Amino acid sequence: MVLAGVAAALAVLLGAAVNAATGAERWPGPLDVVRERPWWSVAAIGSLTVLGAVAAAWIQERAPADGGDPPPPPPPVVPGWFVDRAQAREVVAAVCRDGQAVGITTSLYGAGGFGKTTLATAVAAHRRVRRHFRSRVYTVTIGRDVRGPAAVAAKVAEATRFITGDTTEFDDPELAGAHLGRLLDQRPRTLLVLDDVWETEQLAPFLHGGRRCVRLITTRNPGLLPTGTERIPVDEMTPEQARALLTLELASLPAEVVDGLLQATGRWALLLRLTNRQITEQVATGADPVVAAQRILDQLRAAGPAAVDEPASAWNLDDPRLRNQAVEASIQAAATLLPPGGADRFMELGIFAEDEPIPVSAVALLWRATSSLSEEQTRALCRGLERLSLISLDPRDGGRIRLHDIIRDYLRATLGRDRLARLNGQLVDTVAAQLPPAQPLASVVADPQRAWWELQDHYLLDHLIDHLLAAGRTRDAEGVAGDLRWVETRLTQRGPTAPWNDLDRIDTPYTRPLARSLTQAAHLLTPTTPPRALTTVLHQRLHNHPHWHPQIATRQHDPALRPCLINQWPPPDTPHPAVQRTFVGHAGPVFSVAVAPDGVWLATGSWDGTVRVWDRVTGACTATFTSARGVESVAVAPDGTWLASGGSDGVVRVWDRVTGACTATLTGHASAVSSVAVAPDGTWLASGGDGVVRVWDRVTGACTATLTSTRGEFSVAVAPDGAWLASGGSDGVVRVWDRVTGACTATLTGHGGGVLSVAVAPDGAWLATGGSDGVVRVWDRVTGACTATLTGHGGGVLSVAVAPDGAWLATGGSDGVVRVWDRVTGACTATLTGHASAVSSVAVAPDGAWLATGSSDGTVRVWDSRHVGQLPAPAGQAGSVFSVAVAPDGAWLASGGSDGVVRVWDRVTGACTATLTGHGGGVLSVGVASDGSWLATGSSDGVVRVWDRVTGACTATLTGHGGGVLSVVVAPDGAWLAAGGSDGVVRVWDRVTSTCTATLTGHASAVLSVAVAPDGAWLAAGGEDGMVRVWDRVTGACAATLTGHSDGVLSVGVASDGSWLATGSSDGRVRVWDRVTGACTATLAGHRGGVTSVAVAPVGSWLATTGSDGTVRIWDVMEWDTVAVARADGALHSCAWVGSTLDLMVGGERGVYLFSFLP
Repeated sequence: MVLAGVAAALAVLLGAAVNAATGAERWPGPLDVVRERPWWSVAAIGSLTVLGAVAAAWIQERAPADGGDPPPPPPPVVPGWFVDRAQAREVVAAVCRDGQAVGITTSLYGAGGFGKTTLATAVAAHRRVRRHFRSRVYTVTIGRDVRGPAAVAAKVAEATRFITGDTTEFDDPELAGAHLGRLLDQRPRTLLVLDDVWETEQLAPFLHGGRRCVRLITTRNPGLLPTGTERIPVDEMTPEQARALLTLELASLPAEVVDGLLQATGRWALLLRLTNRQITEQVATGADPVVAAQRILDQLRAAGPAAVDEPASAWNLDDPRLRNQAVEASIQAAATLLPPGGADRFMELGIFAEDEPIPVSAVALLWRATSSLSEEQTRALCRGLERLSLISLDPRDGGRIRLHDIIRDYLRATLGRDRLARLNGQLVDTVAAQLPPAQPLASVVADPQRAWWELQDHYLLDHLIDHLLAAGRTRDAEGVAGDLRWVETRLTQRGPTAPWNDLDRIDTPYTRPLARSLTQAAHLLTPTTPPRALTTVLHQRLHNHPHWHPQIATRQHDPALRPCLINQWPPPDTPHPAVQRTFVGHAGPVFSVAVAPDGVWLATGSWDGTVRVWDRVTGACTATFTSARGVESVAVAPDGTWLASGGSDGVVRVWDRVTGACTATLTGHASAVSSVAVAPDGTWLASGGDGVVRVWDRVTGACTATLTSTRGEFSVAVAPDGAWLASGGSDGVVRVWDRVTGACTATLTGHGGGVLSVAVAPDGAWLATGGSDGVVRVWDRVTGACTATLTGHGGGVLSVAVAPDGAWLATGGSDGVVRVWDRVTGACTATLTGHASAVSSVAVAPDGAWLATGSSDGTVRVWDSRHVGQLPAPAGQAGSVFSVAVAPDGAWLASGGSDGVVRVWDRVTGACTATLTGHGGGVLSVGVASDGSWLATGSSDGVVRVWDRVTGACTATLTGHGGGVLSVVVAPDGAWLAAGGSDGVVRVWDRVTSTCTATLTGHASAVLSVAVAPDGAWLAAGGEDGMVRVWDRVTGACAATLTGHSDGVLSVGVASDGSWLATGSSDGRVRVWDRVTGACTATLAGHRGGVTSVAVAPVGSWLATTGSDGTVRIWDVMEWDTVAVARADGALHSCAWVGSTLDLMVGGERGVYLFSFLP
């Protein structure tokens, strides 16, 4: 704004000066100087204005940070042995240019020991950098131990507190990163040093926002650096740098000795430092430096790379074999300086994890077992190893050592398999001796023997399974990893990936199904508030599994888990046995899924405008490519190096798989591109959408052919030999096109609506199409005849995919179902359910072992094709449940859903005992009479129906609403009922006469919820206008209007004594209101999305809420804190307490749930 004002002033003054040449004869006062000397005035005014602009920009850029920020940390301490390198100056210059990111990496993928971290430390302490960023330089060490979304999110939160003081917590790394980015956007220049980054998922959250933030990244994996990063490789040192490091703190050494040592170490920073420390340690005891240096050189030449025997040659640092040989020689030389037994103890460190902090206490346990060393002796030996640079030692948190992976590799190779097994066994036995015995939770599970879950050290928790397996104790590992208490501990500690990794690493017939059960639920096992609720969410999600269920039954008696929600019925969203994993992260419907040629990763496109790349095994999102508009189609190149996407903006974009850069933008379509396909040789691609199929040259981006039909083309597929392609259009016709001539060689007709998907068989002999008519048709390529018609979907067939061997095909429909069909017989061999909405895309793995589906519910699911014939668990529930209600005595429950059916359920057995039909649309609300003899329902068909509970007959039909009936409530005495509709009106009906006795108006739009006071004296209604209106039942007057919500009020609930009411809104908040004063006494936040239902418990001080985020929350009404959480695999719409108990009925996208609340 300052700059804009200065520019405006400059324009005005310049205009005035120029106008002086033709203006009035004389200007008033001093301004006449401008008239007399216009061009001198232009120069003077321009110069002053530029100076003012520069000053304004300087002030803006150097604005102080938020007053609440903690003071920036002091400059880091640069090791005294650091040798300045040219790369340091490059990095200093790069970060001070205020680019987005600078990467210190290595040209040798995966290689370490070159000094990247030390270099970054020196840059962070550099005077120019400190001055440029006004000391706002922050270092965040990532490291390998930050694994999984929960750990990454915690690391981002830690960085946020470190930089800004903000303590907001997130369980999703992307949300945490976006929050940090917004905070950085509000702050002046900042340098964020991200040290020791291993994975893309660790880095991605730190790249959000922060327009004045420069990221300095150190990594040995240059492939994970974001597009546009200035990369500065750090490999071997120059001769001058190497000489300075080698001779640090040493007297003058003969040139030939120094040159020999430089050759023997390959000028490798790691070995140079090791060699220097060996010499200085000997000199410290009185040894002659020349003799000490010569002795070490002789040792290196005797055991190091053969090339150093030739004085004129230098060994090749790129050769891993020679690198290993040099490390071996250096370590052997250093080991001679250790005290008796020290070399053996050092070798034993090879059993620990590489390049990861290892507690000194864990080392002490090992050395106590192998040599009876005390903890004091262990610490002394660790200090000696650190002085020789064989390990790094951090005294914080009780002391932790770190082994460089290069050194660890040498130690492990030297120890050999048998000794490694023996040492791992000794460590495990010593740890076990400190833990109490433990019995299995159920007789059907393996015996854990010890209470391993009571371990407090994160290293031992992370690596216990590794040490057990390395000791050859697979059965013991099964007992630990398969114990529910261990899973609970690991889940809380590291997130769902940790217990799954434990089971997956064991990889036995016993653990494989257990690992699968965790991957199926992983997307629902993110951190909760309160944290202990995560354990009960785990129990809820594993409830039906035969291995976990008996353990859960035992654990639920633990009072430490309370308050909690436990399953009374098996959840309706129990995963299909074929589900391997569910990917969540898109903020909108997923329209397209494509699998990489090697099957290692898959790409998805969504209406949220992003293409996401997912790791097939872990489910981690490894890359996100952002488009301008919604992404409707994705295709992967045959070599997997690039992918193409088609968007709702009519543009085809080509993305580099590694860098994430958009390498080409192909324009020409007049409307949305609904399909993209790549040629088998990757030289061209085709896209369809606006009645035209366009063929594009991959290299030049030129449109080489335009294939025109009469209507829009929904789908394009290319033949395996690339000689022809097929398209399906909105006119119901499948067209086959010659690739060379562009001629339409065949038209296949038969669909009764648009052709939404086309797939070609692997041998090109036939093709399959799916239509809006709900039919899959198989066509002979040569004759054009329809050879099979596959029916079964309850709506349009949105996607078709063929198995690699052509033996089967899979289809996804608008009915939310995936169907698998036998190619020869045409029989439907499997029906896969689990998506809460339309299945927009299906893709089959290259080996046919699994398939992936994308849905309008925003999720991607991976299915094991070997299990597709198994039946899904829940039955009797069809479609989404919008409303639930409970009989006064709690003996039965009722639900209304999207299929227009009212179902009555037995409370004890969970069986559906009656189905009430008659509505012509979805049943949006259910209310039960106080004596339980009848119930009332409201529907999108605009009708309220009253049903006899015993006979199931519809005894009354109440009409009058000008739209859907969104809410129905019955008076406490059963004499009347009230209904709110999309017409914005609340109508009151006499139960006996079925006449409308009152019409309550005032809401500006739809009435979404109605509730009645316990004495029936008043009722409250929540509207789409964000208002809550309280009406006097007798007079019909609006007694109060409660405002505060920023979006529609979806639900209203009244306390049992009528003194207060609660409301849930699309704004994600629950508000509590005093009935008399109308004041908002509490605002409850926790749901991530609309609060769809609120219910006040008839006994106790509890409030239940459900949300579109798929969570149930129980709130303590005394403190207004969340005390218990349940999660479902889909949005939840309604909840109701069961009679006078603390059982809770919930309805959602996937059906009906019944929980018990244990306070």
